[in-house]
Amino acid sequence: MDVEVDWLASNVGPHPRLLIPPVAAQREVRKPKLNAAARLGMQVPPTVPADASPEELHRLGRRAGWRTWVKGMYHEAYPATSFAELGRQIERMRQHWPTEQLSVQGHVAGLERAYAFAAYQGRLLDIVQVEKRVVTGQGKTWAASVTQPSEATAAKVASFVAEVGWTGGGEIEFVRTARGEEWLLDFNPRFPAYIHGVTICGVNLPGLLIAAALGVTCPKPPRSAAQFIRVVQEIAVRAELPLPPLNTSSSGGATVGKHPSFQPELVRRMTGRPGRNAETGASKGVGQTISAWPENGRKPDTHTRRVRDPHYAGAVLDEVARAVAGLPPRPVFTPALSIKTDPHPALVRHAAAVGWWAEVISGEELSWATAQGFDLSRMVYNGPVPAHLLGPLTQPLAAVFADSVESFQQVVGRGLARVVGIRLRLPSHPSRFGIDVADYSAFSRTLSILRTAVEPYGVHFHVSADTLGPTRWDELADEALTWAGVIADTIGRPPVVLDIGGGWHADDFRDVFLPALGLLHARVRDRLPGVERVVFEPGKAVAGSTATLTATVLEVRPQAKPAGAIDVVVDVSVADLPMAPLYAHPMRLHRGGRSLGPLGGGFGRVLGSICMENDILAWGVSFPVVPQPGDTLVIAAAGGYNASMAWSFAAGVSRDG
Repeated sequence: MDVEVDWLASNVGPHPRLLIPPVAAQREVRKPKLNAAARLGMQVPPTVPADASPEELHRLGRRAGWRTWVKGMYHEAYPATSFAELGRQIERMRQHWPTEQLSVQGHVAGLERAYAFAAYQGRLLDIVQVEKRVVTGQGKTWAASVTQPSEATAAKVASFVAEVGWTGGGEIEFVRTARGEEWLLDFNPRFPAYIHGVTICGVNLPGLLIAAALGVTCPKPPRSAAQFIRVVQEIAVRAELPLPPLNTSSSGGATVGKHPSFQPELVRRMTGRPGRNAETGASKGVGQTISAWPENGRKPDTHTRRVRDPHYAGAVLDEVARAVAGLPPRPVFTPALSIKTDPHPALVRHAAAVGWWAEVISGEELSWATAQGFDLSRMVYNGPVPAHLLGPLTQPLAAVFADSVESFQQVVGRGLARVVGIRLRLPSHPSRFGIDVADYSAFSRTLSILRTAVEPYGVHFHVSADTLGPTRWDELADEALTWAGVIADTIGRPPVVLDIGGGWHADDFRDVFLPALGLLHARVRDRLPGVERVVFEPGKAVAGSTATLTATVLEVRPQAKPAGAIDVVVDVSVADLPMAPLYAHPMRLHRGGRSLGPLGGGFGRVLGSICMENDILAWGVSFPVVPQPGDTLVIAAAGGYNASMAWSFAAGVSRDG
């Protein structure tokens, strides 16, 4: 295995009977850098260290569409499809591998391939291409076909092994995308576990290596197939060699793991790290005694508060205005502030004053938005509550989008809005919302209603872009355009309004969505030329960063493992920051009114003040200095749903009065 290859090269060194790559060669192929990629004409997927800041980890997850892998330097990889799962997988890997050897990599979609080869003293002996057909949950090859790579590929590999003086087997694992790009995932300094499958397909790479070392000729094996599959064989175990008991994880599930051998322990010995259960001493200058209250024994006389920053909202509104102003006149792109995201009067009045529309989901929101300056003619009604239950309106709404066929039937012809439309539930994205276009009966009934409707109609789709990531959101937007086109072709008239929803992370909205607005405009114009207006709802992107939450450090808890990790308990909780489990919130440590710096990446935590297991406001953090009780944490991005969904908990307050 990789770790043994590394140990042998480092401790035994060059030896005529040691058929492994030298240390310098292994350094060129070690994760996460994979320096060999450029020389092979490949790219390396986006990767960050596992101890990067939570904001960096969250950004990588979003940009990868929340398809990420937590990887060890030598081997082992586990998938993570959410921010919370990413934290769990990092912690899981830390039980086996040194922290500094872990990384998080974005997933690349495509066809999984590998090149398996043998080389001796810098001379490529032979190479094959392995096309993976069946893989395990951890990406291990279980069935594959074996072919010859192109001459150009063989030449690149030959050049690389000559440059680094490679001796031994090797496996180059990569993904080939639909555009023909090749992304290097792993470069293993050994033969792959499936190497016998390659041999029965007619290429004996281990035999060629041994023959080259002995100076003899390796006979060519018979080619019995061009593909192989691996099988598991059960064997008897002698009674005097009893099997070990089954281990169980803390969650109650039985676990054997990938390491029935002692590879993790070997890594610790190689790197001089203490064992998993060893004491590691004080943490980064913090004594073993838990620090708690100040000397007077009382909680500091500071209170938690959410502070608004009106300047940020104004800056984003200005950016939106500039982006929209640069678009061609048709279709018109109109921003609509989602009231439910954060009904803060100053924010809502500002949006109303600069010409934004409002998106509401209830009669209460509609009345409140009207009081803040929005006219009904600039309101879009969405959500699962049927619009016909709103009661009489003084004038029609701009648009109403029905969440079901039943609701659509009720709102058509009532004069509730200038445009009456439907929310789509797309086949490739599970959701409880919208009309399922894959349900033939529901879709047929919807088309029948549309054919007889007298009002212009619209189409709406909404998926959370910060949960799926910008790339996946763009794919779903394209799918929605396709279905809107199908509806238009079937009933003989196009939608006049397209609502593309919101749910954008503030960074992605400014860095990805707004710069690509021109491309999206062109796609809508080309695919749905009858659309007159496109509504987008950047409530989360605008409101999230308009507030900070101030918290007081109540207690400091140094952790024995890993060394240097610190947990702090603060006087706020998930009741004050309900989005904490889903997003990374930038935080800064303050003392005496002075900023000591931002929290970085590490393995500490910020723990909330209530007795709930999920009351963890941040994980994977380090502090600029050792915190003290009475210090202040300023938590950014505390607006949006963090404000509108906050609730009173453990405060002796009842919602019912």
